[in-house]
Amino acid sequence: MHVLPGFLYPGKGKKLKPLIKLLLSVLFIYAAVSTCASYIKNIPRKYTEDYPILYKEQLAIMFGSDYEIGEKKTVKIEAENCDCGYHVDGLIYDEWDITYQDQNGFTYTQTLNNRQNLESQQIEWLKNQLSSYYKQKYLLDRFPKGTFESLSAEEYFSASYCFIFIGSPVGSYTMDKEEEYNRTKEKNNQYFNKLWQSLSEEQNMIHFYNLDYHGIFQRFPIEVSMHLSIDEVDLSETGKKTHEEEIRENILAIMEDINRDTDYTCNLTVSITSNKGQNDLCDGSKSWRYYILRGEWFGPKDGEYQENYDWELFYALEGIFW
Repeated sequence: MHVLPGFLYPGKGKKLKPLIKLLLSVLFIYAAVSTCASYIKNIPRKYTEDYPILYKEQLAIMFGSDYEIGEKKTVKIEAENCDCGYHVDGLIYDEWDITYQDQNGFTYTQTLNNRQNLESQQIEWLKNQLSSYYKQKYLLDRFPKGTFESLSAEEYFSASYCFIFIGSPVGSYTMDKEEEYNRTKEKNNQYFNKLWQSLSEEQNMIHFYNLDYHGIFQRFPIEVSMHLSIDEVDLSETGKKTHEEEIRENILAIMEDINRDTDYTCNLTVSITSNKGQNDLCDGSKSWRYYILRGEWFGPKDGEYQENYDWELFYALEGIFW
């Protein structure tokens, strides 16, 4: 039978009451603080600066005086929490579409947001524009529509795509190269810190409306990586071989054209597959791969994967960019 302390031992219950009140107060305060902390943690970070007005002059420097800016769109991203301690802040920020033309008459649309600084956004805009440019000039204008699956000037990610990498090209390593890989990361970080500082100054901002495609590989450590999935149609074995080899010949000629148009300074890789690699090519291969490094063909033109390309490109750019 449970008996209250004050019943058997008069006076002890009175002594415990202040302690119990204190404990209850502590628990209440802890619960309140935890609730407040959780509430504050989930308050989204809100960005309200009007970038089109704030950076009107800088935008004209980058996109030319004739650029058009769309209506403001507000983006809301909910916070994410997990009992394991994982947390991602919620965000509320604004976006504007900017439309302009380059000196070749190609039209581009970039997205400006007020969450990031202009320096980092210039890098993303450069990737987008170069990807669209190489697809429009060297692929979409030269092959019949539908030759490659989902190839589009507007879509960066699709079954067929053109990725633009800026900075150190080394993305993976074996354990024996861990120390050297860490060195590439350090060099890459140093490069981007200098680049962002440079792009923050008006005289160094990128002129997207008049981009120097000819000298772009001399200004930035860029790798152009094209992945082209042939949209196979019902062909006989002979027709498939003729179709694929004609595409391969044209792609090799295009790589030569890009190299010539950049004064033999480009870094370019092309991978050709059939049905996103699900079908074999006419010679039984899953893919054909071709490489140009600093204007020189890298490895034999046999379509085989060259695993050292990224490392060799890093070393070739050392002393120039890092």
